[in-house]
Amino acid sequence: MAVYSAMYISLFLMALSMSLLRGTEAFKPLLPSKGSVTHRDITEKAILRKTAEVCRDLSAAQGWHFSLPIDDSLSISKLQKACSADSPSIFSSVNFHTSIVTMYLSNALVDLRYLLSDEHHFDGETFMQGRELITRGMSAVKAGVKKESFLSARRELGSISHTLQDFYSHSNWVELGNRRPYSTLIQPYLNLEKLAGHLSTIARLFTPYFQIKITR
Repeated sequence: MAVYSAMYISLFLMALSMSLLRGTEAFKPLLPSKGSVTHRDITEKAILRKTAEVCRDLSAAQGWHFSLPIDDSLSISKLQKACSADSPSIFSSVNFHTSIVTMYLSNALVDLRYLLSDEHHFDGETFMQGRELITRGMSAVKAGVKKESFLSARRELGSISHTLQDFYSHSNWVELGNRRPYSTLIQPYLNLEKLAGHLSTIARLFTPYFQIKITR
């Protein structure tokens, strides 16, 4: 179970990354402005998608049919119905929703608690420090799951999700032509590479939003 939980955590963070590769604008914590997405939107979507994928795989292993499309139409009620052998209770739906709220609120609190911390937002080319925060947080989440301290594990996972999301919105990773998640961010034993590239003259005018090191 601990091994499966650890794998789920890693896959969840990768799902977060996949949902971020379509744009690089800064994300609002909870309340969106016109045409923007929020940390809450990204986090909730990743939770629903990864939970659905795990449920689908468990269904296949246990020999029962899972027919719910895994796309942006996912909702808590749809997922509960598809993943429950019996009709889901109101109590279980509330618990699932509360778990999601716990995670996205912990995510949003990073902007309040660590507003001036470069490493919590991958600002100032703090790639090593930001990656250390993420991987240390992953270890804390796994430890919490093993001890069945699920509330603290959810809070920690929400917090490190914010830092991971900010890598894509506070850097020029996508502008450099990358279309895949940077999995090295969740693997401390790998070297951080491919973090430099050439930016246009106009892009250089916006250095606060293009934090990846520029080579000349």
